[in-house]
Amino acid sequence: MSFLSALLCCFDNEKAERQETLISNQPKLTATQSNLQKALSHRPSNSQLSSKPSATQEPDSNSKKHSTQPRMIPSDHNENAAFKQNAVTELTDSKDSTDSSKDDETLNAAQESPDTNTQILQKQAIPRSMDPVPDTGILTQTPEAEVIQNEEEDEEILYQDEPMDEDHFEDLDLTRIQTDQVVASSGWLLDPPPAHLKGKKCLVLDLDETLVHSSFKYIRHSDFVIPVEIENQIHNVYVIKRPGVDEFLKRCGELYEVVVFTASVSRYGDPLLDILDVHKSVHHRLFRESCYNYQGNYIKNLSQMGRPLKDLIIIDNSPASYIFHPQHSIPISSWFSDTHDCELIDLLPFLEDLAEKNVDDIGLVLDVNL
Repeated sequence: MSFLSALLCCFDNEKAERQETLISNQPKLTATQSNLQKALSHRPSNSQLSSKPSATQEPDSNSKKHSTQPRMIPSDHNENAAFKQNAVTELTDSKDSTDSSKDDETLNAAQESPDTNTQILQKQAIPRSMDPVPDTGILTQTPEAEVIQNEEEDEEILYQDEPMDEDHFEDLDLTRIQTDQVVASSGWLLDPPPAHLKGKKCLVLDLDETLVHSSFKYIRHSDFVIPVEIENQIHNVYVIKRPGVDEFLKRCGELYEVVVFTASVSRYGDPLLDILDVHKSVHHRLFRESCYNYQGNYIKNLSQMGRPLKDLIIIDNSPASYIFHPQHSIPISSWFSDTHDCELIDLLPFLEDLAEKNVDDIGLVLDVNL
């Protein structure tokens, strides 16, 4: 063997070893990527790409573009491997983004359409029977019908109400206890106040959407969770507190005889208030069975409280709740999730003024018609 032949043989061996090293260093491909690599390795030649389409195929603008401008084929082995790997990466990335977008669409559709079971459970445990129907202005209610409110606030169920005839209010004896109402031993909704509360005015507070917001749907930032038994099954209720509610209840408990009066059932309201009332500021709790039933609606009848009307104040997000005594009400907006809300704290200075001894009649102060 001549010196030149031996030199060429060594060169060929080094080239072969370098190619094997490059191949061994390439990342292993998945089954999908391997199939794509085979397809790329068997792609048509430049002459085939530039050939005219068959008579049954109509060339489009893209095919013409490919035929007039042949694809550049990498000559070097490294460039060829990188070219194939980039093609695989582009395909898998586009597939992943497409699949994830479909998943997002499915999830959003599921969130926007609450299932029937959730709606039934919410109707049974936390009926917002006193809430007005959004954008209607009608202060009516029916526990059986519900309207799902689309809110940034997450998914609140309200109940469409039956119209109430206000012309007959003057004919009603609002002090008469109905047969299905639950009252205290005194015959009124409340027993006489204890000694340490005598001389204080009585503040009636609503619960849902006034002090808290509750939902059967999972709330990631919920303040606490309440297990509620419905039809022999335990369901979790997720509760978030309105900003400032702790300070609000504490101060109101110092100024007033505080009553939480809700149209919800006690098996939901009692455990909620056990957790919410950290300062033990709520002196009385009244639930749906204490409401006054008027034309199928639950009304919080202040005339049955067993306290002088001149000393009674009610704060509720639903005007239908105090439709018998609007001159004793302080309206408040419905709250669902706004972390910047400050209405409870803003009400404290006004409530401090109303608690003064020199305010003889709350109705004369709050009546907007005067």
